[in-house]
Amino acid sequence: MGALGAFAQQIPQSVEEAKNIVKDRKLRISGGVNASQIFYGANGIESRRNPYAYFLTGNINFSMFQMSIPLTFTFTNQVFNYNYQLPTFDFNQFGIQPSWKWIKIYAGYNTMSFSPYTLNGALFLGGGVELTPPPGKVKIEAMYGRLRKPQAFDPLADNTAEQAPFAYRRMGYGTKITWKPKGTASQHQSGIESQFNKDGGNKKQKKGSKGSFFSEQDQFEFIVFGAHDDPGSVPPPPDSVDVKPEDNLVLSLRLIKSIGKRLTLRAEVAGSALTQDTRIETKDEEVKNLFFLTDGAYTRRTSTAYYNAYKGDLTYNAGIFNIGVGYERVDPEYRTLGGYYFNNDLENMTVNFSTQLFRNRLSIATNVGTQRNNLNNDQLATLRRVSAAVNVNVVPSPAVNVNLSYSNFQSLTQVRSQFEQINQLTAFDNLGDSLNLTQIAQNANLNANFNLVATAQQQQALNVNVAYQQADNEQGGTTLPGTTFYQLTSAYNIAWTKLEMSASLAFNYNQNIAESLDTRMLGPTLTLNKSLFKRQLTLVVSASFNQAFTNGAQTNQVMNGRLGIGYTVMQKHRFSFNAIYLNQETQTEQTSAFSEFTGTLNYSYSF
Repeated sequence: MGALGAFAQQIPQSVEEAKNIVKDRKLRISGGVNASQIFYGANGIESRRNPYAYFLTGNINFSMFQMSIPLTFTFTNQVFNYNYQLPTFDFNQFGIQPSWKWIKIYAGYNTMSFSPYTLNGALFLGGGVELTPPPGKVKIEAMYGRLRKPQAFDPLADNTAEQAPFAYRRMGYGTKITWKPKGTASQHQSGIESQFNKDGGNKKQKKGSKGSFFSEQDQFEFIVFGAHDDPGSVPPPPDSVDVKPEDNLVLSLRLIKSIGKRLTLRAEVAGSALTQDTRIETKDEEVKNLFFLTDGAYTRRTSTAYYNAYKGDLTYNAGIFNIGVGYERVDPEYRTLGGYYFNNDLENMTVNFSTQLFRNRLSIATNVGTQRNNLNNDQLATLRRVSAAVNVNVVPSPAVNVNLSYSNFQSLTQVRSQFEQINQLTAFDNLGDSLNLTQIAQNANLNANFNLVATAQQQQALNVNVAYQQADNEQGGTTLPGTTFYQLTSAYNIAWTKLEMSASLAFNYNQNIAESLDTRMLGPTLTLNKSLFKRQLTLVVSASFNQAFTNGAQTNQVMNGRLGIGYTVMQKHRFSFNAIYLNQETQTEQTSAFSEFTGTLNYSYSF
């Protein structure tokens, strides 16, 4: 009767509501499409990309009868590198997410996230659904689809960087059920929002009402996720290929519970059963744990390993400040087939504090505790350390903003030198490296912005950013023992309002230190921008000169020049052309000088 009543509420309840639906019969289309063509040539080196590539992307939304159908797509002929053993998936993608009232459907290529320890942003080709029936007490999310496409072993491939690694077809499924005892008053418009954000943090919540055990923020979640590889999806590889078909089942419980007016408890418990080789038929029924309840749906084998993850925190909100305690434990080798990277073999115990002072001119957030690894005591060494994270933001005046942060908690991040962006030939060059993450042991950052002049005729600003990162020993499949990164970026910007012109002068410095190798790159960049014909035509010119040193000796110097021209027609059509010429002179016999030219012709239409 509950489900029937929920669907009945979607039937027009009045003549006026029915009229509104009928009035909405006109098809409305909004969004935009973009087409790019890239032309490339090189002299002195082997070409680093195809001489011609195209990219077609779009985000289109169709609306009719109070129904919304967003469509996204990406198509390209560019070949991407797989140096870091990225999962095999298509860059040629399409996906739609139609929604109507409390029903939302996913079809095609999409991502869904249940929690950091279960399904966490993995791209899949298939279908999904989100159901939030009135009165908003229950939300059901479910998905099924291909997480990884099969890739047969190619013994004739002579360039493994351009060949996706061997892989079995991987199919995944999952469901997440959320229960909010108080429901959501406006759920028919926005649905139940998870109290957890995509990174596993927690959103700010409303206070509970008096006279009830439950409050509006209380929430309970149950998650089931599974994935399995199909051994028959590709021919058997040679024994030298150490890739085995896996099977995975994950169970998780999450909750948010208010205790009184000022205390909030948040917790998650997750268990992952991971079979490392499904070709081993021997079943294992001796291990007694929670997963014996799933024997009808998941086969436990002798190659099945079991991992657990726990996370919880208790926070007290005093109004002018927040204080709390947290605990996290992730078993060694914990992972699921619903994510690409997992921090594991760690135990954190923390105390956190945050406040805002002097009319919000000073914000302080701290997180202090202990961190250790080697939870199973099976390694030669155990790391125990006091861990801290501090973020301080100071706004002494409207013209000055300073932010300082430091953390020595383990984290995964993408480490990229600013010179990778300066010398990048196109905006699409690093798409294949988006999952190339480095495990960072500690990092510090200082960012300062100064508005020097702010008048109706002119604006001047200075920005300084200093960053320090200490990496652990693995980046994808490449070992980087104790690598240290230093970065300095400073930029002076000036804009003339009446002339519709601006200029920027920047200086960049980057240093990487790993064992006996010390590499540095430094140099300036000058950029000029000019708008013409009431901003219909834009011109951008920039030049960079970078020098590289290894262990104190200069190895090469890179000069590049860029030209960008953009023209907008009727505010919806934009044509642009961007060209870059890059020249590298070498100072060593091991490498040769070379030059590259890249031109990008782009058309975009918004509607």
